[in-house]
Amino acid sequence: MPQLMVAHDVVCPWCWVARKQAARLQKEFPTLTFRWVGYELQPEGVVEAFEETASEPAMKPRIPTRLELLLLVEGLTLPRRTREPSRSRMALEGAEYAYEAGLAEPYLDALYHTYWEEDRDISSKRVLTEVAEEAGLDIGEFLDALETRRYRSRVVEFDAPAHAKGVWHVPTWMFPEEWVAEQPYPVLRALAARFVQSEATEEGEKRSG
Repeated sequence: MPQLMVAHDVVCPWCWVARKQAARLQKEFPTLTFRWVGYELQPEGVVEAFEETASEPAMKPRIPTRLELLLLVEGLTLPRRTREPSRSRMALEGAEYAYEAGLAEPYLDALYHTYWEEDRDISSKRVLTEVAEEAGLDIGEFLDALETRRYRSRVVEFDAPAHAKGVWHVPTWMFPEEWVAEQPYPVLRALAARFVQSEATEEGEKRSG
């Protein structure tokens, strides 16, 4: 089955959109699977800095952001969060354990829902334990993986380590034909169709050969 790697971080609103897009792709291309790889936007010790913007004239029309335009195109409404962004490192390491256990998709579904729709703090081990339970993971093993930092090396940090791997934005969809980031569904669908067809052709040639 063709597997597409996607760089993501659960605290990124663009990645929340990407999970919805991936669900649509799987409905259209049932053989397509995904390998979601954690790229941590705010590594430990990094403080997010916000640039000051000049005040706008009161009568100047507001221009929608790129994210707002994507949400409009996709027909989605981003859940409104009231909490500060969570540190996602532990959650992303937990996702690696879930991948090894064959339950990455249920875990990520529960994780994204908990963070965005339920507005909860996924840096909390208690919250992550609930996520793991919902995904059907072995809780003892899951907690041991977090305690021992078993999958620490699999999560890539921003900025320099991520850039060195060719990832500048999340989500980044790593199609063999082209890596793309923050794209509307028609772009992803076209790339996915060619990817699935290419994989099917290659598999057919192997069998006939």
